Amino acid sequence: MLSKSEAVELAAEFVRAMYPDKVASLVMLPDKCEEYGFGWAIRFDWKEHLETGNPVDAPFTSVVVVPHDGEAAHWPPTALPVAEYMRRREVGDWPSVDRRSGGY
Repeated sequence: MLSKSEAVELAAEFVRAMYPDKVASLVMLPDKCEEYGFGWAIRFDWKEHLETGNPVDAPFTSVVVVPHDGEAAHWPPTALPVAEYMRRREVGDWPSVDRRSGGY
């Protein structure tokens, strides 16, 4: 299983890759991260949002999921609360991806 610090670094790498123009603005929030049976929910924010509080400066989603099983870091779905998504992944109540067809 990944430690919290390992998960935070993997999440930071994921966000940097997704937002290369925001690398200098990235602030990881390890004190706000949560561990679930499926993996870590790693919180982050942009420096501008933290400084101003302006919602326009906030990331669209501020959570990266880092699974314990080595699956790639990813955004959780925005249609569910993070805790519900993590619970469903833990118990296997989530569609698996068929990589050959590209569908679920």
